Amino acid sequence: MSAIFGMLRFDGADVSPQDMERMSNALTHRGPHGRRFVIDGRVGIGHCLMRVNREDQFEVQPVSDRDLTLSADLRLDNREELAATLGIDEERLAVLPDGALLLSAYRRWGIDCAEHLLGDFAFAIWDAGSRRLVLGRDHIGQRYVHYYRCRDFLVFATEIKALFCYPDVPRRLSELQIGRLLLRDHAPARGATPFEGIYGLTSATVMSIGLDGAAERRRYWQLGADPIHQGRNDAYYIEAYRRVLGEAVSCRIRRAIRSPGIVFSGGYDSAAIAGLAGPVVMQSGRKLIAAASVMPPDYRGTIRHARPWVEMCARDMAHLDVRYVTREGKNILTGLDSAFLKSDLPAGAYHFVGSELLSTLARAGAHVVLDGHGGDYTLHPRGDAVLAHLLATLQVRRFVSELRAYLRLSGRSLPTALRRDIAALLMPFWAKRLWQRVTRRAAPPWRDQPINDGFGERLFTEYGIGSDRAPTSIRSRVDMRGRIANTILRVMEVPSPGMAAMAASLGLELTRPFHDKRVVELALAVPQDLYVRNGRNRYLACVALQNVYPREFQTRGRMNDDEIPDFLHMMKSVEPQLLAEISEMEKSERLTRYVDFSKIRTLLAARRPDEHNSGWEQEMQLAAHGFTVARYLNWFWQSNR
Repeated sequence: MSAIFGMLRFDGADVSPQDMERMSNALTHRGPHGRRFVIDGRVGIGHCLMRVNREDQFEVQPVSDRDLTLSADLRLDNREELAATLGIDEERLAVLPDGALLLSAYRRWGIDCAEHLLGDFAFAIWDAGSRRLVLGRDHIGQRYVHYYRCRDFLVFATEIKALFCYPDVPRRLSELQIGRLLLRDHAPARGATPFEGIYGLTSATVMSIGLDGAAERRRYWQLGADPIHQGRNDAYYIEAYRRVLGEAVSCRIRRAIRSPGIVFSGGYDSAAIAGLAGPVVMQSGRKLIAAASVMPPDYRGTIRHARPWVEMCARDMAHLDVRYVTREGKNILTGLDSAFLKSDLPAGAYHFVGSELLSTLARAGAHVVLDGHGGDYTLHPRGDAVLAHLLATLQVRRFVSELRAYLRLSGRSLPTALRRDIAALLMPFWAKRLWQRVTRRAAPPWRDQPINDGFGERLFTEYGIGSDRAPTSIRSRVDMRGRIANTILRVMEVPSPGMAAMAASLGLELTRPFHDKRVVELALAVPQDLYVRNGRNRYLACVALQNVYPREFQTRGRMNDDEIPDFLHMMKSVEPQLLAEISEMEKSERLTRYVDFSKIRTLLAARRPDEHNSGWEQEMQLAAHGFTVARYLNWFWQSNR
């Protein structure tokens, strides 16, 4: 991924070249093919270039045209459509980079140009005619722009670390966001980052800032189904699935300079992408490089892992070049501080596996990398509420049929299915809350979370975060499509790059086909009865891709294989080191104000080494999360002295 950065001063002072140079240096990893910036008095615009697609060979940014100056991190998928509308012929388009095409779109439509774009993008445009800086971000937020704004200036950049290069930007963690991190609170962030005063532009938003500091925000796209997909029959959705997802995959790799890569779990999501990528990569005479996290080849234990499914895909997809990643010698402590530095955020418990998967793809020569993130809440919902949904909507005959099929394929008993899959969702909210209070014996909702009780109490009473955010009505709990829409909206509000920043540090551009606008608009039109049929989980995907998926996928279970299937073994192998670090951190009064280390110890001791659950050990997950957040806080405060 490329990067953008810059500054707009409101106090009448000129932008300093030294400040721009420092920001450029912080983003060096995103500019292997060039770094430039321009200054026009009170405005500075900069760009770091990473060439990934063919048209990037002609890219030189910032690009200026009379009164306009643009810097953008982008891949435009509708180049031909835009060119036709803008009167650009094929010969000129062949050598026209995306940045120049976007600038032409802005000259035609002004701030409304984002409505006409399709792809992944974040941009900054200085419009000298209107004396305004315009920042924009793509529909679901695959590219990023962070900013800090005060009375005297606004500074923006793709990554937060570049903002910290400016001496007047504060380096302070927000106490509210520390609480959100510890509680894993997933309420809409609305652009908030863990740092005071630093925000990210939310998805599908354009922000315009004048020389007087006045800012206007406008959401140019509203989440919803494309009307063209609504009210169709099954045959239409099967065809549309392949066409729309196939195009989303193709757009991301067909113009790539090098062989593309994929973070490959062998699940329904990544396997769909891998299969649909086949015609594109084979036409170019290349392979799709797939990096998969699995157990070692000689493993014969009871841990469920992805190797068998990956091998099935490799058997049936000749265009895959599979590289296996195992975790010998690597654990949660491996490269932890480096992960903090690269992402500007707390690293997840799986950071070292993600880093190794991406490093494997980088060593194999990939530049653009895809993954299947987002499949579960777009085109591949698991349909976990289907039985309750059918009963609540009085579809009794189909309910009986699906219940029988579910019991047959899942192996669950009837009482278990009635309790977990039906009663738990149809129980009135007041009864559910009463049951929770009885079983918890009046314990606070954060009882099991690794957070200081006093801090947790303050977060609940003062900020109202971390409370039970479960839907309060039966209808909202069984409305699977409504839950999908809510999940996507939360994704759109998150400003920070996460794994994409790790990828960029290795010279990779991470992109997610299931976060494509076209895919999302189709997903929100798919009828809920196509989520599960005849007990088959992910029914639409199985039918649409029956000649793409390995045949074994047609009867595969609902659960995915975990990225670290031996998570418990990993945590137990480093438990003495974790406990030693916890003992040291516990000496910090500042840390214990937020983190309850005794809870982390209790969670670490909750399972014996042989009590594995194929990567889904919740106590270990909570312990690892609390530990990494505490380590991040300690690292940030020590490095910020």
